[in-house]
Amino acid sequence: MEEIWERSLSPERIAYLAQSRIPEIIFCNTVLLVIATAGLLVRLFVRIRYLTGINLDDVLCITSWVFTFVLCVACMLMTKYGFGKHIGTVSSFSDRAMFLKLDFVTMLAYVLALGAIKVSFCLLYLHIFPGKIFRMACWWILAILVAETIEETLVVIFQCQPVYKAWDATGLVEGKCVDMTVFYYANFGIKLATDVALFVMPIPKLLQLKMATGKRVGLVVMFSLGLLVCVTSIIRVTYFNPFSNDHTWVLVDAMNWSCVEVAVAIFIACIPSFKSLISYRFPALQRLLGLASKDDSVGPSKMYGSSGRRTYNALSNRGRNSIKLKPVTGHSRTDVETNGSQERIVHSGIQVTTDVSVKQSV
Repeated sequence: MEEIWERSLSPERIAYLAQSRIPEIIFCNTVLLVIATAGLLVRLFVRIRYLTGINLDDVLCITSWVFTFVLCVACMLMTKYGFGKHIGTVSSFSDRAMFLKLDFVTMLAYVLALGAIKVSFCLLYLHIFPGKIFRMACWWILAILVAETIEETLVVIFQCQPVYKAWDATGLVEGKCVDMTVFYYANFGIKLATDVALFVMPIPKLLQLKMATGKRVGLVVMFSLGLLVCVTSIIRVTYFNPFSNDHTWVLVDAMNWSCVEVAVAIFIACIPSFKSLISYRFPALQRLLGLASKDDSVGPSKMYGSSGRRTYNALSNRGRNSIKLKPVTGHSRTDVETNGSQERIVHSGIQVTTDVSVKQSV
């Protein structure tokens, strides 16, 4: 190939075709896999070792990581078939067809990875935040996310009729295909609105917590990091271009940002577990960072509780506004009044405590 270039192409054309973004693709996807994997391992370690074990939101986080792994590995494999180089360097139709097949895999993996991790966020909110209106809103967003994921999956699979026309490099297969760029633009507004609602929704709840201002701000910042997913989604959509003849080159930026979006979402979903890890394994670092409070203890029973909720005289506080306990002696009676959710909520390393006022009458 190089000899042909030297004989028939200008030096400028040879330099143009020799351009390569393969090192950038390999580096980007490797780093993203390391980040997402590290976050997931910390989350699973904390859950299994210190908390209540694996829950459904953790299963969805693992599912998202699996599809993210497929996405990143497929992107790196595509470099063997021209991805990251100009299409003029890919002379074999079989290589071009394999590139298109792997591109088809990446589209599916991206949709499923992002859908799984967003649903995981919703399930996390349902597990730790009380409030009927909040939970109803959360269920609505959950339903929208599931519907979006199913819709996008079906569109990707059946973007062409027949389906295998999607990876036809010769142009000889008869049929028609959906313009996926138009579809992504049309779908972007709905997805962005859903994402913003998903990541902003818990902030009012956090602002109502009765705790030190620094800790409250820290929790708000931690949950607000989810908005970075929206930022990466916006950046990604700016790189969408109509399908180009030089698609092995022009797809690089959009594909890299797709991988960034899902990897960042997974890592952000795992961030709360890092606080629990620091609290138990590195208490000195916890105090240095100002994460400890005067009632914190390094013991797992104190830090995480012995169960998912607290009880008073075998009565569980499940969202009731007041609990009247049975008389202990004579005419004495103790009324335990609660303000909102008075139990300690520990999930994914998030610990929320509120005050309990006890009134005693004789």
